[in-house]
Parts: sequence; C-alpha cells; structure tokens
Amino acid sequence: MPNLPRRQFLALSGGAALAGLVAGPATPAAARATAVPPPTIPALQSWTAGSGQYVVPSSIRIIVRGADAAALRPAAETLAAALAKALNRSAQVQIQDTPAPGAGDIVLSLAAAVVNSEGYEIKVGAALEISGQRAGVFHGVQTVVQWLKQATTVPGGVARDWPKYPERGFLVANAARFYTTAWWKGQLDEMAYLKLNMLWVNIGYDTAPLAQAKEIEAYAAKYNIGLVPLTGMPGHMNKLLADRPDLALPNWGSHLDLSKDAAYDFCRDEVLAPNLREFSTPYWHLGADEYITDFSQNALVRYDLWPQLHAKAKQRFGDNAQPVDVFTGFLNDMNQTVRATNKQARIWNDGLLNSITVPLDKNIIIEHWVSWPNRKTSEQLLNEGYQVHNSNGDYLYYDPATTENPRRVPDPKRLYNEFHPGRFTDRTVSPDTPGLRGAKLHLWTMPFSEHEELQSYLLTEPFRSLSQVLWASPRPFTTYDGGFGELIRTVGRPPLFPVGRFTTAPLPGATSVWPQRKLQVTFYDDIVPSSVQVREGGSETGTPGQTTYDAVSRTATFTPSAALPYSKKLSMSFVARATAGQQIFGEWPLTVAKPPSIAYPRSLFNDEDGPAVEWYSDNRETEVGVRFRVDRPGVVLGVKFYKAPRDVAVHTGSLWSPSGQKLATATFTNETSGGWQEVRFAEPVRIDAGSNYTVSYHSPAGSFGYNHYFFDGRSQDNGVLHAPGGNGFFSHGPTWYPTETYRNTNYWADVIFQPDTYTLWNVSDAPVFGTTEPTSLELGLRFSSANGGKVHGVRFFKGTHNTGAHVGSLWTAAGQKLTSATFTNESAGGWQEVRFAQPVTIDASADYVVSYSSAGGFSATDQGLATARTNGALFTRTSPAAGIYALSAGTFPTLSYQARNYFVDPVFSEG
Repeated sequence: MPNLPRRQFLALSGGAALAGLVAGPATPAAARATAVPPPTIPALQSWTAGSGQYVVPSSIRIIVRGADAAALRPAAETLAAALAKALNRSAQVQIQDTPAPGAGDIVLSLAAAVVNSEGYEIKVGAALEISGQRAGVFHGVQTVVQWLKQATTVPGGVARDWPKYPERGFLVANAARFYTTAWWKGQLDEMAYLKLNMLWVNIGYDTAPLAQAKEIEAYAAKYNIGLVPLTGMPGHMNKLLADRPDLALPNWGSHLDLSKDAAYDFCRDEVLAPNLREFSTPYWHLGADEYITDFSQNALVRYDLWPQLHAKAKQRFGDNAQPVDVFTGFLNDMNQTVRATNKQARIWNDGLLNSITVPLDKNIIIEHWVSWPNRKTSEQLLNEGYQVHNSNGDYLYYDPATTENPRRVPDPKRLYNEFHPGRFTDRTVSPDTPGLRGAKLHLWTMPFSEHEELQSYLLTEPFRSLSQVLWASPRPFTTYDGGFGELIRTVGRPPLFPVGRFTTAPLPGATSVWPQRKLQVTFYDDIVPSSVQVREGGSETGTPGQTTYDAVSRTATFTPSAALPYSKKLSMSFVARATAGQQIFGEWPLTVAKPPSIAYPRSLFNDEDGPAVEWYSDNRETEVGVRFRVDRPGVVLGVKFYKAPRDVAVHTGSLWSPSGQKLATATFTNETSGGWQEVRFAEPVRIDAGSNYTVSYHSPAGSFGYNHYFFDGRSQDNGVLHAPGGNGFFSHGPTWYPTETYRNTNYWADVIFQPDTYTLWNVSDAPVFGTTEPTSLELGLRFSSANGGKVHGVRFFKGTHNTGAHVGSLWTAAGQKLTSATFTNESAGGWQEVRFAQPVTIDASADYVVSYSSAGGFSATDQGLATARTNGALFTRTSPAAGIYALSAGTFPTLSYQARNYFVDPVFSEG
C-alpha cells in the first residue's frame, strides 16, 4: 500500500464476497405482498406474520403517552411531518395519558430495549404500535415511513429490529471547506432515514464556526444522531498554532512541540476545555494523525529529527521510554481532560507504533484508517482490548476530483458485496470480533473542487449500502446487482429531504460570461427529461437557443443559436419536474463580457478571456500572480483577477517591484459572483520600462481559476504590456511575494496600466523589406486621435541599410510643419525615437502627419495599411492613404504606393 497522507489515499484492493452474512434468494413478489411489509433499508432483523392489516386513513393520528412525551415527541413530530409530505394527508400528534388507539392510528411508547438500546418492535394490526427505548422508537418511525411511502396497506405481524454495530456514521472534513447549514440538515435527514447514528465534524476553524456546529448538534439530537467533534492535535495544527508559533516544532510549524510543557497547557486549556463545555455530545475526536510523518520516507515518523521529544519521553516515563511514548503520553493527558466532561476520546491509528512502552489508555476508541510500516495492526489493537472503529479507505473514502486524480467515490456495489467492519486495510478479522465498533463514510474535501449538492448526490447509494452492512440484518438480496440497487430506487430519499436543489453555471450574478458559452443547470433530484426547459428572456424577445438534457449528469444545457452579444445582461430561467411530481424552477442573471478594447488604461487580458478550469481550491491561503513588463514607462492603476465561482472570500490585490518589494495593495469591493474583478490603488504607482514587475491577488481560501502550461514557451502581449513565458507564480500563506511556479500556470491575475505615452505600432511590429532609393526621401504616416492629446515625438523602424542623419517632423493635414527634431544616438537597426523640444497639442478626430527624412534608405510592408490601424485613441484611415512619402527630404509627403506602411509612428499621450 502506498504510504500517502489520507487526503491522497487511493482505493487499492477488492476482496471476496462475505460468507455468512448473505441471505438467500429474495421472497417472490406475490408472496411478499401478502405476507411481509414493504422492504426497507436496512432490512428488518425479523418479521413474524400475523393477522389483519394496517390501512392508512385519510387523516393520521400519532399518539404518544403523556409519560413518554418528553422523550418521544421529536420522533412523533418527525413521523407526522414525513407522512404528511409523503402521502399528502393530514398527520397530527396527540398526547394521551391512556392511549386508546383506533384503526389507522400509530402509537409510540417507551419500553424495554429490543436486544440493544437502538432496537425496536412494531406490532402491525388495525393500528401500528412502535415501542422501544428513545433511539429505537425513532428508528421504528423511519421503518414506518419507508413502508408507507411504498404502500398504504401493511399486512399484520410483528417486526423486531436492532443494529449489530453501535457506530454507523459519516465524517465530513469541513476544516477544509464550509458547508451550508441547509446541506448539513439534509444530510442528517438522510442519515436518520437510514438509521445511521453518528456525524463527525471539525470545529475550531473558520470553515467550521462554533455557532453552526452547535446548531448541527441540536438538529442531530432530534434524530438521535450523536455529534463527534474533531479538533486535530498534535499534528495538523496549522490554524490553531498560527498565533502560537513558539509551541510549534522547529521547521514544521503545523506540528506541536511535545517537549514543551506549555504545549500541553495550550491544548488542554485553550483548545479543548472551552470547546468541550459547548457540546453535550458523548464523544470527542483528538485527531492524532500523521504527526511528524515523512511520506518521502515510507511514512516514517521522524522522532529522530527532534531529539528533544525523546528526552521529554525519558523525563516523564523513565530511561526505558521510547520516543513515541511522548505521543501516547500526550494523548493520555488530553484523554483525562475529555473524560472529565463525561466524554469518550477517539483518535486515528497511524501514530501507534510497535515500539510503544507507555500504552494508550484503553478507553480511547481507535479509528483504523491506514496500514503503514511499524504500526500496530488492527488485529493487535483488538487483541490488546481496544475498541476499534473501521475507517478503511479502500471502501469508505470519497475524495473529490482533481485534473490529476479522478474523483473517487465509495463503490456501493463493493460496499454491499464485500465490506464488513472486520475488513481493515491491513487484514480481515471476523465480523463478530469483540471490540469492533462499526464504520463510517468519509467525505474528504481537499481539493475543494465540487459543489456540496453534487457530493450529497454521489453519496446516495454508498450510504444505503453501508447502512445495510452495519445494521447487519439478513440481506434482502444476495448481491447489489441482484436487486439491492433497484431497492435503493424503490425506497428513495426521505420525504423531508430537500427537493428542488440545483446549481447553475455560471453562478447567478456572474460577469465576464464568454459570448460562446453554453449555460447550464445541474439538478440533484430525479428529473423527467421531457419537462426540462431553459431559456433566456421572454418567449418572444429572448435569446434564441436550444435546450438539451443529459440524464446521466442531470444537466440541462442551453446553447444559444449565435454568440451572445457583448455586454448583454441575460435573464436566464428554467423549469423542470421531479419524478416525484414537484415542479422545480429558478432564474439567474448573468452579464456577457465586454468587447475587447484597445483603449488605455489596458490589461494583459480582455474581459472575455478566462480560465479553462474556472474553479479550484488549494484549501489554504494563497497568493497568485503574474510577472509583466512594459515597453514604455507609466503608472499601474490597480489589479484585476478572474474570480472563481463560489469563492466568497475577501480578496486583496498587490503590486511588487522586480526585487519583491510590495509597492501597493488594495482590497476588492463590490465583487460579482464570478468573472473579472477590478480594484484601483489609492494612488497610481509609477513603473519603468523593461523590468519585470508582478501583480498578484490574495485568496484566503486558496480558490482560483487556472490554465496549466499557458506560459509554456509563449508570452501574453497586449500593446505595451507583456507577460513573458515561464510565468505564473504563487506562494502559500499570508500575502507575500509569489515566487513558486507550477507547470507554467496562468492564474489569471492581471494589471491595469496607463503608459505615459504610446504609439500606433508595438515594439514587436516590423517591416517586411528594406531598400535604398537614389534620392533623399520624406516618409510619413497620416493619423488621427479619437481624443485630444499631445504628440511628444516620432518613431521609425530603421534597417541597417538606412544610414545617415534622420529628422522627425509633425505636420498638419494641409502640410504646415508644426515641429521637428533630429534623431540622436541611433542604434544600428530597429525602432528609433526622438522627442520634440515641446509636445504639440492636437485636436480630436483631426488628421495629422508624422514623418522622418532619409538619405534614401527605408523599410516597409506593402498593403500594410490596406486596413485601418487602431491602438488606444490613435487610428489611421484607408482614405486618404495613410502611408505617404515625398521624393525629397524635408518636403511634406503626399504620394502613396500600394497602401505601403513605412513604419513611422507618433509618440502620443491623451488629455
């Protein structure tokens, strides 16, 4: 097995189908319809057929004894809401001291446990009677909901049901990303429906606010789902140690220095104690994974790099102590703090080395997720008397997609056919082994690359397979393909699960929408394909286009008949119908990108340019930027960046000198949901020509769009702006000069630049040929400016054959010379420039001529001015001819030939 950190852990192996847990062939449908109730997930442990039947009345009465009301009212109210939603009938809860149920009533009552505290009994007759302890009755309620969703008549008999394994759950790595409260509640509805009973969540991070965690706990408690808060220590403490670098190991700032007494006090008094008081949950997860683990050295735990850790172990536990004992000693200390609040501590297994002499407390539950060298095996831990929870990454891990590592979602077939809580990554033990606690699905969220609703949808089938496996009742079908997959569709989602969930691409409010873009809606419910309609604007005045629907991805796509008009404000809308009958509709506004502009101030990219991968998250603070240089000096006015969808953080933009000094920074405000964002500095920053400066933006969540290899052997040029090849830079952590590179990636940061002066032709523009005439020449260009401004001088392109003195001049269209200057310090070839003694003001839209005198040499391109040229406010016309000459130096040029461009250029500034 490769020694990789959890979040890069890949599914590796399969396994044989379980023996002894698989039921025989399913009962024929005809017999089942008369003898047994509808099937459920998980299946019942036992059913004894009886007489009579239960028939759902038009108005359902749910009765709870007064003495049981405090414990069972939540279950009764959940049942009433679910049945009202599923059956479209009235359902009311009544509290009665001496229940006298009638036909159609459902009675909930506390009674002795059925096998264990989560077991229950349902007597089916004219009335339904659900009894057991609090958790058991709630599970019985879910069974009844699943029955009555499928049939309004249930045959008489008695169901007795209980779980085999006490821990059946779901872990969400929300330290890396934020999930909405609505999403959490939907997942809890789903878990309750399937009789899953534990939810692992991170707390103490900006993505996991305390208030939300407490709200989740309260909602879970209604469903008898226990919260398992997780605060990682002594490794993975990046955020917790941000303000206490003195407690971190040297050169490994995310790991705690266990040689320092203050580190223990910090974890106990500042991390654990305040949070423990906030929750009533019976569990607390300490983390304890990947502490000082070197994945480049076969997952070696590097106690050798910090001898003070071994010294601390000897100080505490004697000369025979091993380095790892400082780790187990720390966990035992934290366990005391947890136990003092009547909670049970839990840890991951990978830090438990074979060399331990100070054993971990036996009352700490171990969650076994990986089998690295020199660690205690799952079987060893069970034999030593530990309670062990299975977190087998080969079966139970969901890792989001990246471009390099395709999405890995737990396979519901393998889960159903092969897995049980005794099947660990290192070995398999009997599913009846004492100490086996159960298992859970794990949603790892690095990279942060998927919408929360997509993840919920993709977990639908794995949840149901695991629910059946952990309940460990006789299986309704021998294999997943033998009928369980179809049963999943039959049982469906819980009635209270949110319907009508969807996402759009682009997101509502996005700007910079590409004119050729297709617009999409992705649904997370079963949809009737023929019901889907997507359109823009009204039925008569909207944008023409076609809607298609892909049932596999549940995505509706609107393809415009033609490119969307630049700057158009779109009003998108859609309507669809779920297979359950609900109408789903929505609308979202968008704005098409602005047309490309040659006006100054200018940036490297146009509004319609954007990333191939619109959204990615590195799950840590990141500064991403681009190196650039300019041909002419000027001022940087601000920073632009292409905002990744779903990136809701506050961003800052910065300008850096060639040596890495921060020259200016500003905070972006009034951002749209996606597309190009812009911020101006409080004061423009002057920069020189020729040097490499950097603009960057700071993403607190590490979210950005990108194109790998964008700067691989190419540069991005726009007028006087250039981003050379080998570009695209980043740094992790707070705002800092970005110096790291990866695959010449364009992160779509951009500059807003105003040159002091500019010209019609770029530095890279050059003529096709050069020649020499036997007479002196005046070579010129007729030009205009859309805006008034000043002409500061003249440029021309010089070939090496073009020798002698050159004089540059500015003329009116009528031939009046306004000023001239002699070129000095010319190079042997290329663009030459001279400035006038004083700039000359010119009027908007009026024609002027710039020219240079030559002894006979010149360079040119035939038909080079057959089409008009524009740059900034400067432009040429095709008539009268723009490329002109005279057969005598110093003479106003009026002749033209083959729309020839003689590469003469004004040096201009606006205003």
